[in-house]
Amino acid sequence: TWWWKLLSKAVIEDKNWFLSESVWFNRKYLATTLKSYEWKKILLSWKVKYSFGKVTFQSPEVETDLSKVAWEIVPIYSDINYIPSKWTVPKIELLKKYISDIVEDLPEGIVKKYNFISKKEAVYKIHFPKNKHDIEIAKYRLAYWELFEINYKSISSKYESFENTEWKSLAIKMNSDLVKNIISHLPFELTDHQKIVLFQILKDMEKPHSMQRLLEWDVWTGKTAVALIAAIHGIIESWKNKIQSAIMAPTEILARQHFESMQELLLSYNISSHLLVWSLTKKQKEAVKADIKSGNIDLVIWTHALVQEDVNFYNLWFVVVDEQHRFWVKQREVLEKWFWNKTGLIPHNLNMTATPIPRTLALTLYGDQDLSVISQYPKWRKDIYTKVARSENQRSEIELFVRAELEKWRQVFWISPLVEESEKIDLANAVNTYETLQAIYQEFKVWLLHGKMKAKEKDSIMKEFQENKIQILSSTSVVEVWVNIPNASIMCIEWSERFWLSQLHQFRWRVGRWKYQSYCYLFPSKWNYTDRLKAMESTNNGFELAEIDLELRWPWEVYWLRQSWVPDLKIANLKDLELISQIREDIEELFEEKKKINL
Repeated sequence: TWWWKLLSKAVIEDKNWFLSESVWFNRKYLATTLKSYEWKKILLSWKVKYSFGKVTFQSPEVETDLSKVAWEIVPIYSDINYIPSKWTVPKIELLKKYISDIVEDLPEGIVKKYNFISKKEAVYKIHFPKNKHDIEIAKYRLAYWELFEINYKSISSKYESFENTEWKSLAIKMNSDLVKNIISHLPFELTDHQKIVLFQILKDMEKPHSMQRLLEWDVWTGKTAVALIAAIHGIIESWKNKIQSAIMAPTEILARQHFESMQELLLSYNISSHLLVWSLTKKQKEAVKADIKSGNIDLVIWTHALVQEDVNFYNLWFVVVDEQHRFWVKQREVLEKWFWNKTGLIPHNLNMTATPIPRTLALTLYGDQDLSVISQYPKWRKDIYTKVARSENQRSEIELFVRAELEKWRQVFWISPLVEESEKIDLANAVNTYETLQAIYQEFKVWLLHGKMKAKEKDSIMKEFQENKIQILSSTSVVEVWVNIPNASIMCIEWSERFWLSQLHQFRWRVGRWKYQSYCYLFPSKWNYTDRLKAMESTNNGFELAEIDLELRWPWEVYWLRQSWVPDLKIANLKDLELISQIREDIEELFEEKKKINL
């Protein structure tokens, strides 16, 4: 080849005279050896690819001595740390005698219910199958066990939480008339999904143990309204108990947005509220903390950063944690225990995440919480037009369109992967992009935002951007956290193939927050039109993209959800929603039976 590699090709004819091609690189011995097997039988095995109008084997394994072939089903083992599969196969044979020592680990009732073979039999059949039926029953049995083990831990944690909080949480009966009255004060109509989720939350609060619920929603489907209605309902229905609610936001700017948008509805019911953020003066913070401690405040909106020892609630009843996916399991435990230790009342807990997660993954990783999903969009919301630039000419056209939008007083986000140039990784970066944009759009104010800046500086820049004092914001992924800039109508993303779908989707919905049609333009390096970018063009639905993301990525790494207690799956498939749901039902039945026995 022109890059000095030896390329060997062979045309293969199967028993039905169908022709295919095999290709090897730098396998010199094959170039000479295979010639001697012309018109003779050999065995090829590898993944088959169809391209350029023909079937191709890319670097397949070759067996020329057919006397070695057993002509039966043979397991294929992965190459590990340069140890080839061929080396592993005979070693597995040596382990046969140890399989009989494997102990059963599923409850006896589950084994009888599904007529499962024993675990040791399943392990034997998966390594030494006689037929396809052996593989099927062994795979199902072992997949069930893997998913059972993970889900049992999470569901056990949920039931333990219910037991520990029994009669320690305030149970408030749902007042349907009050709920309807609160909804009537909203300037918009709730979607069906919002109504369903609100009902689930209020029914949970009727129980005498702490609610543990995860509200998963797609961007801009209205989860904050649901949380606020639940908080107002509880405060009004229990005036005599003088209970408090707290809503935690990931950033100060978001906390301020929540506080300002909630005031009209809160004041219409005479509910007192306060904002507790870092930018308050020491004197202001002390005054707010004193009101929280005395019970003079019904609702507090604050940031995650302010979970500290000197904030004491008078009677905290309901906690909302926004952007919950940013907390790992251990961090969540610390946060929940912190609330427990500050008051005699154990609050109901609603965790919210704006990152759409495939239902199978959410059920498995957040199984210690009940799951609610809002995936229905308001009728008035417009889809964001998304286009991948595939040439320099298309980029130039987009830049001209951006100028036209700026002249209409619109604003633009321009995202880059890195802050500064890297000697090792040649990526577009926010600093270079900032300088380039200044040269292209000289008559408009272009500014820079990145994660290395101090919090106050970032908040100051975002405030100016909100006020349209900045027209183009060259930024890193720091804007992924929810920020409402109604006037921003264009999102441009450099080196877009370097981001995962979940990130691209979050970026895209930083625009499209008002009546204007909004646009998202993706600029891949070398105009690389990947499957991921095709998906961005095909749909605006975050949950559809989440499923595609799960196909493209290692499951536990999706959305930074890898947890130390979750093992790598060998047999089970995280996309098998039917099996996961069935297993969770089986586990919950086991716990309900235990409760009856204890009663």
